[in-house]
Amino acid sequence: MRVFLLVLGLLFFVGCVSTQEINVAQPPLISPGVTGVPTAGAVSIDITPPPGMPMGGYSILANKGQGFRTRLKARVIYLNDGKGHSVALVQTDLPAGSLLLHHKVAEAVSEKTGLRAGDIAITASHSHSAPANFFENDFYNKHMTNGQWLEVSFLEFTTQRISQGILKAYENRREARIATGRKDIYGYNRNRSLSSYVLNENAGEIRPDDPNAVFKAVNPALYMVRIDVKDDSGKYKPLGAFSSFSVHATALTQPVKVYNADVFAYAQKDLEWSIQRRYDTPWAVVHAMTNGTQGDMAPALPYTGNKIFGYFPVHWKEARKLGEGIGREAIGLFEALGDKLTADISLQSAVRELNIREHNVVENIKLCKDAVVGNPLVGGANELGVTWISAIPFFKGGNVMSRRWFFTGGCQGNKRHLLFSFLQPLIEPKDSFPNTVMFQLIRVNDTVILPVPFEVTAESGNRMASRVKREFFDAGDQNIRDVWVASISNGYFGYATTPEEYSRQNYEGGHTLYGRYTTPYLTAQLGLLARDFKAKGAVHELKPDWKYTVKVNTFYPEAEVSNGQRKVIAQPKVVKAKKDYEEDYIAFRWEDVGPSEIDFHKPLSRVEVKINEQWTPMMAEDKPIDDDGYDMEVRYMRKLDEGMGEYEVRWYNPVVGGEYRFVIEPRGNNSLLTSRAFAYNWFAE
Repeated sequence: MRVFLLVLGLLFFVGCVSTQEINVAQPPLISPGVTGVPTAGAVSIDITPPPGMPMGGYSILANKGQGFRTRLKARVIYLNDGKGHSVALVQTDLPAGSLLLHHKVAEAVSEKTGLRAGDIAITASHSHSAPANFFENDFYNKHMTNGQWLEVSFLEFTTQRISQGILKAYENRREARIATGRKDIYGYNRNRSLSSYVLNENAGEIRPDDPNAVFKAVNPALYMVRIDVKDDSGKYKPLGAFSSFSVHATALTQPVKVYNADVFAYAQKDLEWSIQRRYDTPWAVVHAMTNGTQGDMAPALPYTGNKIFGYFPVHWKEARKLGEGIGREAIGLFEALGDKLTADISLQSAVRELNIREHNVVENIKLCKDAVVGNPLVGGANELGVTWISAIPFFKGGNVMSRRWFFTGGCQGNKRHLLFSFLQPLIEPKDSFPNTVMFQLIRVNDTVILPVPFEVTAESGNRMASRVKREFFDAGDQNIRDVWVASISNGYFGYATTPEEYSRQNYEGGHTLYGRYTTPYLTAQLGLLARDFKAKGAVHELKPDWKYTVKVNTFYPEAEVSNGQRKVIAQPKVVKAKKDYEEDYIAFRWEDVGPSEIDFHKPLSRVEVKINEQWTPMMAEDKPIDDDGYDMEVRYMRKLDEGMGEYEVRWYNPVVGGEYRFVIEPRGNNSLLTSRAFAYNWFAE
């Protein structure tokens, strides 16, 4: 999360705020039963909200979503080994997971599926262009977006949609085979905090003066679990994949005004389309790609340098190029796993919930009891360049004035407290910060997944994975091949850097809230969980109750009954790109019911082409041109009389030649709406 201008956010006067208590019932432990037959189900569920939700990741500089381009999804992979164990691996196109969301989903699905809380992992792609006001703590509900406090409607919406996805995947399960694997890929991520990384004792020969060092000091691992299931004829065909790659979803910068899944949208959709087409599957293929150790991993986009008063354009072209490249790598790994598919599936999970302020010591490692925001948090990450505020010495990451040089013996080390140590607690009470971590491990055959609610740096993740793998080996289990960390899962706590990286106090260290021993502490807790799991055979330790008190707000459109009629406002018009990073598009505007009456998570628009005098859904390079792809955008423009609204649909990168029309799906009592027929050529004005 890039929190530019947090100082202003901390000083912002909020006034009277409503507070709500949320109690979540812990579901009983119900075994899914032993069937002797491994099964799997997968589904992609749309979680695109209505316009107006603040977008997470760029803090108060972010925009509220005016619509969407590349829909937001929750992709669910349900696995049952037939031996009494099942798991639900959920990927979301959101900035982070949420412990509150996780608990509410567990409550909703456990009785029917037998899934325990520890069997469910809700991970995220970390898109900075998606809503985030759904946490169980006030700090991130206040500071992660440009809106403040929990939006209950969005929490309930995501809970309902993800729960529906898990139940649907469970109900549609079929006899399954799986394969696990890893492929290292380079050129898609780079280290944005190299001056911190090289301080690690095992940084090796990576030097900061090497111009290629940023592309070497990375986590290159693309991990994947491939799932095939039997069709009605008894033949196995691909169902989907759960994968992970480590890269910040920040290819699309702060000025973006529409919800999107950033680079992950392309990597996910390309595999889904390609594999479904190649194998002619009778079901939709699901590619749930989540993030790994992306704490210091930026997308490998052209670096723009120091832009003190600069403007970072929204590079859709670059995001697409990068995302499609990752997608090609994922398709290659998926195909390579075809020869490794097995029906011998073994699933295990372990979980331990801890309030880390109350349980802050493990294996003689002492974590800070109180969270502290560091000065470099204000300057933001050094990703595509530097903003004006990071030129201020006190906020510039790694600067001698942004970190302490005296009295550094405490658990916060050389972190310089934002607004000084005596003032920060008055503005940000210690109880407003997140405090409960769900330590979790999920084993799928020879792979162990470690969902953690932190943005974990590459080396921090390496240390966590190595410790867990060693615990399995020491317990006599030599069958573990891959252990990987899924950052920002089941909650959000900011960053986890190594003690060496922390000492530099770059942005990542300044956002490591609980001090310099955060990574050693998390590593020890995960190692202890693995050790106890191997010794006891089961660990499912949850807090005695799930109760939260949070401040609430409303961002959803106000409910209003529309009395007007749907009609065309402006027929299709070509808009030519004026700069090299922009794209041509064709725009069509229409009047429709207000945003409170439109389910934005349902199909709304598409392009049709006339073939043999018949209008047919448009395909380009075997990809549909509709608002479930990544070349169509829907925006809410403004409110009109009688509760109506003005909307615009844009078709980016239109295809030369042909006769086309826009189609707007029915809503409420309004019937299907179409534009006039139009054509496109490169020389259109």
